[in-house]
Amino acid sequence: WGWTKEFLAMVGPEHVMGLAIGNELELLHNHADAACVAELFSGGRLWKTFTEHISEFDRMGFSAVPVTSVFTASILTDSVRVPFMEDPKTGLVNSFLLDAIRKYGKRYAFSFNVYPYFDPGIHLNPGTTDKCSLDLPRVICWDKPNCLGPNIMAAARRQMIRLTGRRDDLFWIGEIGWSSPKAEALGTAMADCEEFSSLETFQTFYNGYLQWNLQVPGGLPGPDHAFFFTLRDALNFGQQEHFGLLVSCESLGCKIAKPSFRAEICALPKPPSGMTWQGWAFVALGIFLAMVLGFTCLYVRSPKVKRLVDSSTKRKKARRLAEVEMEGSSSSE
Repeated sequence: WGWTKEFLAMVGPEHVMGLAIGNELELLHNHADAACVAELFSGGRLWKTFTEHISEFDRMGFSAVPVTSVFTASILTDSVRVPFMEDPKTGLVNSFLLDAIRKYGKRYAFSFNVYPYFDPGIHLNPGTTDKCSLDLPRVICWDKPNCLGPNIMAAARRQMIRLTGRRDDLFWIGEIGWSSPKAEALGTAMADCEEFSSLETFQTFYNGYLQWNLQVPGGLPGPDHAFFFTLRDALNFGQQEHFGLLVSCESLGCKIAKPSFRAEICALPKPPSGMTWQGWAFVALGIFLAMVLGFTCLYVRSPKVKRLVDSSTKRKKARRLAEVEMEGSSSSE
């Protein structure tokens, strides 16, 4: 948070879209014990941290910038009365959202990470154990009434309306993407379908995203912003995922490319060879301080060293006294 505030001070409110505090906290129960989850939601730690950080944010001059906490689509319910997850074992999300809109009103942005890729409702072709061509088209499309991603977003907007009674609350898609190769965390039947995590499917999904106009089915207002996840492949809680358009920071081109494409090599600046004079100065200072510290420790802890130093000091004083007396005698003569 300290580094975040330093960055905010550098860029200013005109360059900040929003402040998110917390990401997918309703999934914390998969990685932490029940006591931690209870402290976060029932114990009020999330709300306390959320409001305290926003208070600091506002004092820095960002009071007009939207605020949010990001959740997955798993918090959506079918209930009219309780539109979002309200389970003490996983998260009292509905209560949190009610508190947020009461305190911050339309400044609060509803943010969701939407992943058709991980949806458990996708099925293999009947009679097969590794084919998914029948269900796959609705999972990776964007412009048809049955497209899974836009329908999840429509469900999110519907539940937002039920909670606030408004159709124009800020609505952000924090993450949506596709993994190729297969993500290690994929635990649905699609893990056995090679086509599902193929590069061709990744490309179809991404191309559809680029052409999508942010509309969702049912005549409901779509999201205000949507962010594709992500730039580079990465680990997630120790499991390798491949949602990146690039494989790594060293990649010279996107995964999606024509066979004839050859990325240009980007020459990186080389670090200076050898050590600068400043570096040598710090080394010398470090050695000097280490010697002083070591000698001090020996003096304090070793009686022999202490006697040796004390006797040497006494001899120097005696010699100096004799020299002074001799100088005095010479002067008197």
